[in-house]
Order: sequence, then structure tokens, then C-alpha cells
Amino acid sequence: MGIVKFKSKAAGDIVMFKSNAEQMFRIMGIEPSARGVIEPKDLAHAHAQLVAAINTERMARAGNPVNEDELSLEEKIALKNHVSLEQRAYPLLKMLEEAQKKNVDVHWGF
Repeated sequence: MGIVKFKSKAAGDIVMFKSNAEQMFRIMGIEPSARGVIEPKDLAHAHAQLVAAINTERMARAGNPVNEDELSLEEKIALKNHVSLEQRAYPLLKMLEEAQKKNVDVHWGF
């Protein structure tokens, strides 16, 4: 399992598991590559795509509440340990926002 480091002059570095970073890339409509950049002109679109995916996940959870009384012990543990897209994407969302404000790139590398 590899890692991806996101860097920007606008914020501190973010380190993410490669599989999670690839999920973020898919959501943002970016082809995963060993290294890359999100230019200032593309930051708003990338940010909007992440926000839309987060909102979709929120609505799905709200429309399909889980009855914990019906879950096995293993399912309860998995539910408790689940990391939502919103939690996972939050640092990257903040980096994209700050990069937009400062009109600077966001770079990454595996």
C-alpha cells in the first residue's frame, strides 16, 4: 500500500493512502498519475466535485438509516470504525480552498 503526498504553498502537506487518494482523483475527474498538479483554474471544479460526492453520501445515509439492533457484532464494529468520505476528504478540501484563495497550484506525488 503506497502513499500520496499533496503539497501546496497554501497549506501544510497532506499524506494519504494511495487507494484513498485514487478515490479522490476519480471523484475530482483527475487521471491518477505518479505526479501531477491541479492548476488554479481547475481548483474550483475539483473542489465542487468533492463537495457533490460528499453530499451524495450524506443523502444516501440519511435516506437509509442503519438499525444497529439488527447488526452482528462484526457489523457494529465495522460501522463504528467506518471513515466517511467527508472525513477522508476534509483536509484536501481545505487545501483546495486555500489554494484557490491564494491562486496557487496543488501538487501530488506517489
